[in-house]
Amino acid sequence: MKYFKIAVLATILLTSITLTKAADQTSATQAVSKHYLKIDEALRYDELLNIYSPDAVFFDPTADVFQGPIAKGPIVGAKEIVALQKSWGLAEQAFAVKGSFAVGDIALHHGVITVRYHGAQQKYPIPFVTVHNVREGRITARTDFGEYVKSLGLGDSFDENAKTTKIVAEEYLKAYLAADLKRQAELSADNIVFQDPTSKVFHKEAGHTTIVGRDKLMHQRAKTFAKVTNFGLDVAQSFVANHHAVYIGTTTYTVAGRKWAQPAVFIIEVRDGRVTRHWDYVDYSVGPTD
Repeated sequence: MKYFKIAVLATILLTSITLTKAADQTSATQAVSKHYLKIDEALRYDELLNIYSPDAVFFDPTADVFQGPIAKGPIVGAKEIVALQKSWGLAEQAFAVKGSFAVGDIALHHGVITVRYHGAQQKYPIPFVTVHNVREGRITARTDFGEYVKSLGLGDSFDENAKTTKIVAEEYLKAYLAADLKRQAELSADNIVFQDPTSKVFHKEAGHTTIVGRDKLMHQRAKTFAKVTNFGLDVAQSFVANHHAVYIGTTTYTVAGRKWAQPAVFIIEVRDGRVTRHWDYVDYSVGPTD
């Protein structure tokens, strides 16, 4: 019995230390991310160069509506990212943040970013989500999602996929939340990519946060739904931009009889009538509601 008590106490202590480290990391992530937002908003490029890690990655999937390097995929390298930001020609920008959360090494902010370009007086408010990965006091990755087409008045030719995206994404999300794996599979591309970067807080291996392939995703969802019930998403804000649908709100679910309600952002990418990519970002640090 003595050794059993010692083992239990050791387990409790180890768990406490782990949770403390996670909380410390989250706090550091919040601080770095908020500082980054300030210098980014002020267009202080020299400071941006220093806060990015040398091998930082910038990716904006919703920028596929534009022509140029950003449409080709992620930009790698601090110098390359800052050069890209300078090329946007911004005279000023202001980010009105409506909601933020941080989990482990990831911070997410959503709201409206208002920009003005050099040589112009007009300002453009853009619904916007930005996600920051932080390590050792620096930004290692930034991922953006913005509703650029309507906000910038680009015209229907830039948004020709929006109608299909909205229909397919809403049907897919409905199936996803209802645990209708058959319908979700029907709407998914063979090589669909599912990512929940915030779930890294539960796993030491980053590979657990990315699933590639419809069969693998359905297998994973089946395992999850065996434990999770009453899955839902109360959407407070959403927008559709070309190939992407963004849903911002609160995800709700029940696990082992306990109810949870956590801030969340779900993003669904649709191409050729099928869902090709799905991101979930959830504030798993928020405790149960009961």
